[in-house]
Amino acid sequence: MSAVALGVAAESVGDVRIVQTLVDRVLIDEIDWVAETFEGCRVSMEDGLSPCRSWRGVEGSGWLDLHRASDLARERGLRIYGSFAGEPGEADARMRRAALLLFAEEDEPPAAVVIARDLDGRAERAEGFAQAVAAGSWPFDVVIGALPVPEIEAWLIAAWMPEDDPERKRHAALRGELHFDPCTKPEQLTSKSEADRKDAKRVLEALTTTGRGALERWADVPLERLEAHGGACGLARFVREVRERLVPIVESG
Repeated sequence: MSAVALGVAAESVGDVRIVQTLVDRVLIDEIDWVAETFEGCRVSMEDGLSPCRSWRGVEGSGWLDLHRASDLARERGLRIYGSFAGEPGEADARMRRAALLLFAEEDEPPAAVVIARDLDGRAERAEGFAQAVAAGSWPFDVVIGALPVPEIEAWLIAAWMPEDDPERKRHAALRGELHFDPCTKPEQLTSKSEADRKDAKRVLEALTTTGRGALERWADVPLERLEAHGGACGLARFVREVRERLVPIVESG
């Protein structure tokens, strides 16, 4: 079997790593031959899943920067303006359309596309994503949105668990300060200002002052925990869509 090409667009390379790590986790968990390939290649290869799937952006890049998508599309003469099924576009609809058009114009379009974009308290961004997906007959089997509420740091917080007494004390102090547990209710965090005590970036920094880093914990947290604590922050939905829609594509090669 050849590696299945997956397109990825996001706001930063950090967001790309978070999304890729989670997708890979689900693929390993759900597909026996992918898990076996990973175990056999993880020591000898930098990317133990490269025989199973590849990640790409456009024009030979490893990922597509969403902030550049509209400019790139215009440079190629792609039509990104206009309505969506006769309705005006919601927030980000044009940006998402541009990203999908760019992937579609590749000489060999990917089999699936994952677009990661923080909602930042703006539900209309999710509506704009749905509009863009519905607006075209795309050459991809699947388009999946990673749409964190309020931002992707909330997903990392949902994965965080205290591992020693100092971390348990720090966790308890944060719960007292915020009047809720950010690890079980990350959707109640904010993303407007790091001066806000509920800001997701601030809370993540406080939780990870010592001990293992957030990305290290993210790489091995049980998927069941993410689904249990990520229902309202977009995390559980993303895991479910990867499992139900992306896994079959990779599994069939």
